Amino acid sequence: MNKTEQNFQQYQRRSTIIHVALLIGQVFFASFAVFINQTQGPLTGDDDVIRMTFMILVPIFFLVTFSIGKLVSNKKLKLAKEETELKTKMESYRVVNIIKYALLEGTVFFAIITYLLTGELLLLGFAVMIMLLFATYYPTKEKLVRELELNRAEQAILDDPAAIVAEVVQR
Repeated sequence: MNKTEQNFQQYQRRSTIIHVALLIGQVFFASFAVFINQTQGPLTGDDDVIRMTFMILVPIFFLVTFSIGKLVSNKKLKLAKEETELKTKMESYRVVNIIKYALLEGTVFFAIITYLLTGELLLLGFAVMIMLLFATYYPTKEKLVRELELNRAEQAILDDPAAIVAEVVQR
């Protein structure tokens, strides 16, 4: 295993790439589903029972995964804030964000798949709303400083291009 050290600019670039790549994947999959639905129609036909089941399941799935994501990320964020070393805080913060991203993205894909199966535009609309929520999770320095409650000294380290704030293990 090889460790790569990152300054804040590199850390931020990698975080942004992860976020944008996941969002682009969601948009492409939704576009693909719309194309399939427009050309082939819903995969299950006009089955009202399946359509109504998904109309109930998708919001419930979102509420459950969003709540779990909030609980887990808040717990991990609290632990990250208690760390004394900035590098450990930053690595923990990346994990927190990936957990939030994964749970939201899973819900988006579930909603898109249900739209693909049923052709119900409301389910696609729900997926789009979750994508918009996902977009608000865009990683910024200000958000990181606020959520980790970084002190002035730690913030100064983020501004130093020579300071190492994270390590990435590459295989």
